[in-house]
Parts: sequence; structure tokens; C-alpha cells
Amino acid sequence: MNEVFPVYIERVMLRAIMARRLVPGTCLSEGRLAFAFGASRATVREALVRLQGRELVHVVAKRGWFIPEQGCDEIRATCEARRIIQTGILNLTVPLSARHAGLVRHHLAQQHAALEDGDISHACFLLADFHVCLTRLIDNPAMTEGMRSLMARSCLAHGAPTLHTARAVHAAHAAIVKAMQEGDMPHARALLLQRIEATAGGHTPHGSHHPTDLKAALAPVLYRIEREKALSSPAPISYRQSETQA
Repeated sequence: MNEVFPVYIERVMLRAIMARRLVPGTCLSEGRLAFAFGASRATVREALVRLQGRELVHVVAKRGWFIPEQGCDEIRATCEARRIIQTGILNLTVPLSARHAGLVRHHLAQQHAALEDGDISHACFLLADFHVCLTRLIDNPAMTEGMRSLMARSCLAHGAPTLHTARAVHAAHAAIVKAMQEGDMPHARALLLQRIEATAGGHTPHGSHHPTDLKAALAPVLYRIEREKALSSPAPISYRQSETQA
């Protein structure tokens, strides 16, 4: 592996949260993360500070870094921010251009493939990343990073869906894209708000197991990232540099 930068560790951990590989209550040991990434503790600490700025980790005195639980107020605030931002994005992207439609259809195809493989962890990431994908269409890196943080916080409020539920979410995403392609703004907005409201009902459990083997928890995410780089998928995301100018 090339030199590991804090932004790379941050991005991997963001993806792991969205994939439900890291859940509320997980202790993020600097030493274990340094081992998992082959990085120095100082580099890991900088990545954790970046995640703290996104409100995705916090420090407990004399105990260390942890992924926090999302309370009712946090869940409501996240959903309200998503309503405002995502309906604004629809105003700028409906109807979808041919290029944008191709990018979004590619994302839907990835969701479908993960569900067909029964890979619920990767499917979880893609279902959350769908909303980041829509934000990316307006070519505003700061807004994209903001949506990535919002979706990660939304994932912390809810446990992993079943394959049946995940397929229903995928179908809802496909319906949103169809409405956007057809230029049907009212229907696209209604469908999008339905998805946001579905996440506003409060906390659902992640289960009692909080992985202590951070290397094992992160391994599937790292594997996916390396595989995507090797396959040179369309419009690949660089995980070694920020989408914003640091």
C-alpha cells in the first residue's frame, strides 16, 4: 500500500459506517486502527479528528474514541437537513441529463448486483451512497461531503436492513430515478420525501455486538475499495484525496 493519509482513513471509516461495519458503541482504538491501516498513531488521530468534525466519533475522557449513539434530536436534525438539501438538489437536476442518467443508472446496477449476491454490507453502503451520488450531480464538492456526513449519521441511527427491506429501498431508488428522468418533479419529490421520512422514526437497534477486531471489521471495505480501483469502474472515487480542497 502507498503512504496512508488521514483523509484516506477517514473515507474508509465513513464507508464502513455506511456499510454498518462500524456501529454505535464501537471503541476506535488508535493502536488497532494504526495496525489495520499500517499507519502511524498520529495519522490515525488526525483521521479521527476529521471524523469528529463530522460528528461521527467522539472522545470519552480516559477511555478513548467511540462511535456515538444517535438520539432523537440528532435523528430529527439529520432528516430535516436532508429534506432541505435533497429537495433543492432535485430542483437543479430534474430532468436528468443523459450523462447524469447514465451515472445514476450505473449506481442502481451496482445496488442490484450487491443484492443479487446477498452482500448486505455492500448493499447497505450503496443504498446510503445513492443519496451522495445524487448530490454529486450538482458538482458541488462541499455539498457532497455534507451529504456524505448526513448519510453516515443516518446509518448510525438504524441497524442493517434485511435483504427483503433492502430490495424495497432499491426499488424506491429506481422509482425516484425514473421520475427524475421523466421530468416529473412532484413525483420525484414525493418519493424522495417518503424515503427520508422512513428514516425519521427513531433509533432501531444495530445488535449488541460491537466488533473489537477493527482490522476484520474494515477488511471487506478495504477489499471493495481495492477491487473498484482495479476494475477502473466509471467515474471512480479517489479514496486517497479529499473531494474538497483541504
